[in-house]
Amino acid sequence: MLHSVPMQINKAARSVTLRHPNGIPCHAFRQRVLRHADGGMGGMPTLGGLGVLDSSDEPDVEWELLGDAKLLIVENFQPSTVVDRGDALDNAEPQIVALIEALRPAEDPAHFMTKTKDVLYMLLHADVKIAYEVVAIDGDINIAPYSRKYILHKRDDLTYINGFKG
Repeated sequence: MLHSVPMQINKAARSVTLRHPNGIPCHAFRQRVLRHADGGMGGMPTLGGLGVLDSSDEPDVEWELLGDAKLLIVENFQPSTVVDRGDALDNAEPQIVALIEALRPAEDPAHFMTKTKDVLYMLLHADVKIAYEVVAIDGDINIAPYSRKYILHKRDDLTYINGFKG
């Protein structure tokens, strides 16, 4: 009986995220390690016999497009400085909290769940794409299946990677 509460909250959050007028369309990417090793340690390939701590330590990676998603920022607005031209805000706050939902329904094989280290490109305009990386996932309810809020950090360095053109 109690497990139906978070299921309904998740359904409502998905519906709101996909239909909200402030929802931001985005492309979701996941890092894939290209290096293959003969051995393994805890499910991860080794590097010269040493265990790799994290995939972010890998130099040879590829970014795989997961699909389209919708992102809805769910935190209070953080004041920012107006840029010199006066036509935008310099969002110096590197962290935002958001709901993220894949556009494909859960029954579709192309549906994906956002994971830590995924990168989302917010499509603000045809020429303006801002990269954010999922650094943590928070839950509001202590009953499975847990509701999810994603903590995102801005990744300006990813703007220049050729794999994100599209």
